[in-house]
Amino acid sequence: MVEVNHAVSDYVERRLDFKGKKSDKFRIDVTEYRIIKAFDSLPLEILNLFLDGSRNLSIRIVPDPKLPFGMRTIAERSSNGLAYTLNICDEAQDWAEDHFLGAFLRELGHVAAELPPEDEWPLDRGARARFKESAECKADALVWSWGLRHYDIIYLSETYPSHWVDKIVNNISMMLLVMGQSQ
Repeated sequence: MVEVNHAVSDYVERRLDFKGKKSDKFRIDVTEYRIIKAFDSLPLEILNLFLDGSRNLSIRIVPDPKLPFGMRTIAERSSNGLAYTLNICDEAQDWAEDHFLGAFLRELGHVAAELPPEDEWPLDRGARARFKESAECKADALVWSWGLRHYDIIYLSETYPSHWVDKIVNNISMMLLVMGQSQ
C-alpha cells in the first residue's frame, strides 16, 4: 500500500498547478491531504486509469471568477484522445473536507466516465440540459459504485436544496439499477 500512496503522491505532484494561489497552507492541505486522500479512496482499477495515463488529467487551483463554481471539469479532444482539466476555485479551500472530497470525487467520476467536450453535447437547449443532468447522475453513480456514496451525499447536501437532493438521489438509485449495481 505504501507504493500506491507514493505513486499517488507523485501523480498529484506532477498534475497539480497552483495558478495564482497565494497560500502555502492551502497547497499543503490540498495536495498532501485532500486530493491525495481522494485518489487513495478510489478502487484500484479506477486509480490505475489515472496512474497509467489512460485518463489524461490536469488539476488547477484557480482564483475565484466573478461567480465561483467550486469545481468544474473541462474536456478537450485532441489527436491523443480526451484530455481533462479539473479546475478548483479558491473558494473550495473553505469547504469542509468531506464536502471537498465529495465534489472532487464527482469530478473524477466525469473523467472516469469519459465525459465528452461541451462542443460535442446536444445543441438544443433542453437536450443539452438533460445531457448535463444525465452526466452528473452518471458521475454520482460511479462514485456510489466505488463505495464512496457518503462523500457524494455530503457534497449534494451542501450544494443543493433538500428537495433537489431527494430527486438526485432517486435518479442515482435508478441509474445504479440500470447499471446492475446495488447500493
